[in-house]
Amino acid sequence: MENMERYGSVILYLVIVFIILFLSKKIADLLTRFDDDLAIDREGNLAVGLRRFGLYTGICIALVGIMSEGTSLRNILNFCLSGALVIVLFFATYYINDYVILRGVRNNELVKLGNVPTGLVEAGGFIATGILLNGAFTGEGGGIASAIVFFLLGQTIMVLALTIHQKMYSFNIVEEVKDGNTGAGISVAGILVSYSIILRSSIAGNFIGWAEGLGSFLLSAFTGIIALLVFQKLADIIFLPKTTITEGIKNRNTASLVLVQGITLSLSLAISRLISF
Repeated sequence: MENMERYGSVILYLVIVFIILFLSKKIADLLTRFDDDLAIDREGNLAVGLRRFGLYTGICIALVGIMSEGTSLRNILNFCLSGALVIVLFFATYYINDYVILRGVRNNELVKLGNVPTGLVEAGGFIATGILLNGAFTGEGGGIASAIVFFLLGQTIMVLALTIHQKMYSFNIVEEVKDGNTGAGISVAGILVSYSIILRSSIAGNFIGWAEGLGSFLLSAFTGIIALLVFQKLADIIFLPKTTITEGIKNRNTASLVLVQGITLSLSLAISRLISF
């Protein structure tokens, strides 16, 4: 009997996840103001495909965080309500990220024209948002209020870290994206995901009170991000002996940037684990 209830619960949760993904598709369709299905199915628009890849992946990553509370039938209502909140935060953050990260860029127009770097940055932003939401909804206590506050703090610090990254490596995201620099798109997407992995570890866990919680979050977040910036600089020197990240972006050396982002993601996983102890 218990197994039957368990299997029934699994199927019901999967149906709800599918419905949430479908709703997110419909909302995204309305926001883009062009036929996304036509762009993907008939025109093979990779930029649109990347955007949708990031959207669906990010939302599912966020929903997995909600499931940390349990997937029994008695938690169904809470899962649905939290899932609705995830959709709201996801699309609200989408506009914030577009305004801050790609300021002055008409994303929909560039994506419609098949601008792959824009699709990559948006995919990275969506996945990073999902990872942060996953952390915000993981743990007990605090409720919706603490989840929203820590999620927004994570978003703010992530954007700040990306700004520092641009200064360190002397490139402008907006100009590189407009110019169709795929390497720059990979670099930004990888950095967003890497920072979000570290920040998730700072956010996730049981709520222990505002003062202690905020202090612990800020300490681990900034420690982790500074460590990533330092070790990425070392990776630049050691693993790219004949070029640099800055040159890779300016010369559109996509191969070198893929290599560096692989190392950066690996380091972010190690750092996130270390700061979570």
